[in-house]
Amino acid sequence: MMRFIILGIFYFFILTHPALADLDMDISEPNLEITTGFTGDTLTVFGTAQPKGDIVIIVRGPEKKTSIHRKVNVMGLWLTGESVTFKNVPGYYNVASSRPVLQIADYQTRYEKSIGLNSLVFETERKQPAEKKGRFQEALIQNQQLKGLYSLTPNAVIFVNNTLFKTRIYMPSNVPIGQYEITAFHFQNGELIDTQTRPFQIAQGGLAGSVHNYAHTSPFLYGITVIFIALFSSFLAVTLLRRE
Repeated sequence: MMRFIILGIFYFFILTHPALADLDMDISEPNLEITTGFTGDTLTVFGTAQPKGDIVIIVRGPEKKTSIHRKVNVMGLWLTGESVTFKNVPGYYNVASSRPVLQIADYQTRYEKSIGLNSLVFETERKQPAEKKGRFQEALIQNQQLKGLYSLTPNAVIFVNNTLFKTRIYMPSNVPIGQYEITAFHFQNGELIDTQTRPFQIAQGGLAGSVHNYAHTSPFLYGITVIFIALFSSFLAVTLLRRE
């Protein structure tokens, strides 16, 4: 209900205040809570752009260290071979655009702003040959695509009128918990004229969320609590077995 109220207020403001900045972007929900039985959700990103031009929306985060391994066949057995560890890999990356990004911006701009899967650059933990790094990064991106965590959706941003745009971003059930950034890029005739970024957070809700937060904010006490529960459970089990 809240997201519809926010959208309604925003649409009313846009229609009654036509003179706005070049780019203004917002989201339907600044926070997404994952609870038991979460099967995915849709995030609405909306805003205004003057002049109309092209819009690219990128949802990205949270970043973490990720290793990719190459399997090798040794006498019929598949074993782990060489591997590469990347330091700044986003757990989720989604690009929505008003047209295919290749038609919106040149290669240099896409590379500098990390617009599109082919423009992503991950740093390796150890220096690697360019060919090997590229090969393992491509495999990493393909794995994330297969999991539904990396996607590129052209023609997903639509203009409601000459200034108002919107798009819907799907967050799958396996979306990582953490801090995200949603960035809007405004292009006019291939030139980037404005950008805007909004924070977005996905958190664990319910009892699992409370345990998760406790484990991260007080790791020492959490460890003691886990040990105490394990000891108490063992003591209780031994006591019940003796009675039998």
